[in-house]
Amino acid sequence: MTEKEVLQEMLPEINKVKKEDIKPCNIPVSVYVQEAGNLHERVGLDIDSLLGLGMPPEYQQRLDKLRAALFAAEVNWQEQQSERKDALELWKEKSPALYELRKDIIDHLSFAFRKDERLMEQIAAIQEGNSHADAIEDLARLAVLGTQNPELVQAINYDMDNFETADTMASEMSGVLSAANGYLYRDDERKLIRDKTYTLLKEVVDEIRDYGQFAFRNDPEHVKGYSSKY
Repeated sequence: MTEKEVLQEMLPEINKVKKEDIKPCNIPVSVYVQEAGNLHERVGLDIDSLLGLGMPPEYQQRLDKLRAALFAAEVNWQEQQSERKDALELWKEKSPALYELRKDIIDHLSFAFRKDERLMEQIAAIQEGNSHADAIEDLARLAVLGTQNPELVQAINYDMDNFETADTMASEMSGVLSAANGYLYRDDERKLIRDKTYTLLKEVVDEIRDYGQFAFRNDPEHVKGYSSKY
């Protein structure tokens, strides 16, 4: 069974962990996963001594499964971070053209509609917001406004194709912006799954280390296998 398959199998239990019970990981998660793997190898060698002290036998398998689940959860989280980074770079690259087209359309429509109070009010209303999301919405609304008033637009020889370009750009850039920061105002599901998985794994790791540190308390070198380098 692959790590991702293990994660899927354990998701029902992982999702039951409450947010307020999540434990923070004070070392890189990838390092913790490696340490958990090392601990599992150590347990395999010392299993008789650990079971002799009353360690529940299921700890060994649970350690291995949760380690695999955390590995997969961390990979999922890092992939998402990479996707966001790419989206941010794409936004930085293409957003200047969006703002330039927005300004160009506003300038031309303001001139074309200068004698129509109702249309001028609509342009003013479109410009009220000042966020990136507002700029995208502005472009879409401007495209509609221009398309709906072709005679006034053509009277100043403005290219009507710009409105189609604006509509397409608004749609594309909305997706880019969502990918870049769509999780800023809500919990990140992949990160929550990773952190909850870590919390479950930490419980098992801590328990096994307690048993190991007691079992080999008189052997300083051996007991190192039951502690973190961090």
